[in-house]
Amino acid sequence: MRTPPLPIRGSRETADLLDRGGRPTLRELLSGLEFDAGSGALRLNRERMSLQPAEADRILRRELVQMLGEEEARIFLLRRGFRMGLHDAAFITRSWPALDRGDAFTAGPRVHQFNGIVRVETVYNDFDFARGRFAAEFLWHNSLEAEDGSEVQRLSDRPVCWQQLGYASGYATHFFGTLVVYKETACVAQGHRACRVVGRLATGWGDDDPDVILFRTRIAPGAPVSRRPPPAETAMPAAGSEALLLAPVLPALLGAAKLPLPCLIAGPGAAGQDVAAAQLLRLVGRAEGALRLRCAETTPEEMRSALVQTRRTRRKEGASAVVMVGVEELTLPCQAELARELAEIEGQARAMVILIAWRPLADLASGALHQDLWLQLAPGAIDLPEPESNFAALAAQRLAEIAVRLGLEPPDPEPELWEAIAADPPANGLAGLDALLKALLVESQGAAPDMGSLTRARARLSPCPLRGAGSESQKGASLIDRLLDEPEFSLPQLEAQLRAAAIERAGGNLAAAARLLGISRPQLAYRERLART
Repeated sequence: MRTPPLPIRGSRETADLLDRGGRPTLRELLSGLEFDAGSGALRLNRERMSLQPAEADRILRRELVQMLGEEEARIFLLRRGFRMGLHDAAFITRSWPALDRGDAFTAGPRVHQFNGIVRVETVYNDFDFARGRFAAEFLWHNSLEAEDGSEVQRLSDRPVCWQQLGYASGYATHFFGTLVVYKETACVAQGHRACRVVGRLATGWGDDDPDVILFRTRIAPGAPVSRRPPPAETAMPAAGSEALLLAPVLPALLGAAKLPLPCLIAGPGAAGQDVAAAQLLRLVGRAEGALRLRCAETTPEEMRSALVQTRRTRRKEGASAVVMVGVEELTLPCQAELARELAEIEGQARAMVILIAWRPLADLASGALHQDLWLQLAPGAIDLPEPESNFAALAAQRLAEIAVRLGLEPPDPEPELWEAIAADPPANGLAGLDALLKALLVESQGAAPDMGSLTRARARLSPCPLRGAGSESQKGASLIDRLLDEPEFSLPQLEAQLRAAAIERAGGNLAAAARLLGISRPQLAYRERLART
């Protein structure tokens, strides 16, 4: 049923604001509200709405900051606002189909105001859809996000209207068909009289602008973007351990995002392949909805079906992406068939196939992959190195992130703990490091981890095998007995001989030699350095 007209509060000048601007006016929006007591539904033009205290948004913000940290909470609220803006722009277009495109676009500030979040004052709004031109500036009064309680000003050293900023960007993006980015240049929370926001097309800010890069990679990866690719030297923003892992390969990922070639991401063990693949998907706007296949468990029919899907949807904005994990585990006939499928996909502008390998490119090129498949993948291949130089910093950052995910206070160990982990890093790359850090948190029992808890954590991951637990153990015991019977037996000399033999067999490749010995490359390099000192 239609409700009685809502009472209008304030002065006559305030009431006159209800009729200013094009359609739909604020009064028209208010008069379109309907509440059905029988179903408990509040609707505007058949679109369900909700009415809740402003404190609900404040609670959400405080919880996000506490759980994720301020920067990740900001990104979450920017993303939420962006999608709300996209939704409202589509709602206005659908609900008032006779509206001129320009009128529907300029309704954005009124819709934003109608939500009870902010009062919008236009400074200027210059746009031309045909020529792709846009520049705007607005003042935001009485911003809900700038309040910390019931009309109590929030205090901050930087702008805080994150969700509103995302909303304005999303609303404008819908109408221009390319990414629009708003920036808050002044905020009431900083002590200003009003919040000031400036909007431009992403290309107007420049492809190397930090906010533009943030929107394209974290806020609106699926939004339409300019066809002009970002410069190769531009680095994507990444947070925490992701930044440390991806730093060596950021230029390669940016290059892979520009071309419709299959991208092979390889490395020794779990060196961050999943992180690199996720970043590449964000770059090309496929962060959501990508199909993931485990090659060891995938049938040829499933593989063909997934690849056919990328061809069928290549003309749509939401085209599929396929991530194939463990490509070296495919049988050789499947690899040959995959090579033929990839040759058909090549050159289709929206195709995206990412392949992950748990072995370095040198191994894949020397026979681990079918020659035809290797030739298809080599041009766009990316080799992830083991994080040797920044391993201590990586371990510290990942420990803090894991602690937050587990609901724990991030610990503050002594620096020598990180030096010990870096000097003898766990096997199995990133997966092994994460397992060690989780065990470290368990062993420290809420206190700052120390060397004792590190020793116990290592023991959790590598418990001593039972004696006589099989033929292999018996063979090992027999070999040990013979070595101990040697009158001039020397453990350091035996270790040196084993390292030398492994390095020789691997042709001088330390990573390959380390795999033969069952340790990581940093471990092997560390022991070689110790032997020379």
